Amino acid sequence: MTDAQAAPQKDNNLQLNADEKKLTKRLFWRNMWLGFNMSYTRQQGVAWDWIHAPIYKKIYKDDPDKFWEAMKRNMEFYNTTPNMNGIVSGLAVSMEQENAKAPAGTFDTAGISGMKIGLMGPMAGIGDTFFAGVWGLILAGIGISFAKAGNMAVLLVSVIGLIPNIAVRWYGQKYSYKLGSKYIAKAVQDGLMTMFTKATSIVGVTVVGGMIATLVKFPLVFKTKINGNVFALQKVFDQIMPSLLPLALSVICFVLLRKGKNPVLVLVGVVLLGFILTFLGITGA
Repeated sequence: MTDAQAAPQKDNNLQLNADEKKLTKRLFWRNMWLGFNMSYTRQQGVAWDWIHAPIYKKIYKDDPDKFWEAMKRNMEFYNTTPNMNGIVSGLAVSMEQENAKAPAGTFDTAGISGMKIGLMGPMAGIGDTFFAGVWGLILAGIGISFAKAGNMAVLLVSVIGLIPNIAVRWYGQKYSYKLGSKYIAKAVQDGLMTMFTKATSIVGVTVVGGMIATLVKFPLVFKTKINGNVFALQKVFDQIMPSLLPLALSVICFVLLRKGKNPVLVLVGVVLLGFILTFLGITGA
């Protein structure tokens, strides 16, 4: 056996062809702008659509209806650490490509939205902890020491700080796209996409439920005495179900938005409700 024969064969499963390299490079640079368009109703949703618009246009070049459906579908709430977005973006693009190739009605696009919702929370948790927490604090400590000493090496610290940021963005996007395009195609052929869609939907609902419980605040401070006993309104609702009021408020807002109500008016209504209930002494910090 020759040395060439004995050498392990290179795995081409993760190698990108010329078109894929061009696509991922373009996506890499456009993903840098994820945090530059934020809104209260969609967070990074508008930026997501801007980033992927030329990609969708190329994917659905033979089907304008699918292109506009993808643009509208992805104009949804989305929020994650920009450094980690390449992982979600790569998977989403590979799924959109499979949707473009699949016969009409055979690919459930709800799986794309479910995947985005299911991953944006964990990616934000990892990204915020590392980039804004651990890595950021380490760089800040080193940089402050250099700055106090008047050492110009503080500039080098800033450059070094970009290395994991760029590496995670590039390789996360590259491998998630390539692995996604490989395994999602097989999942479609084997009929596993229905199970995947259901699973991601469950994960997505769970993530949204967790966000409501932790981020939506509706504390009741109203207390009164009845027969010498203190009656706390908040305890009554907590005994029924913890975070019941935040859930109820979120569901009401969701229903109003589904009915086509103006998101700004819904936000104004929530603010006015907060002012009124606080003025009456029912809610508070």
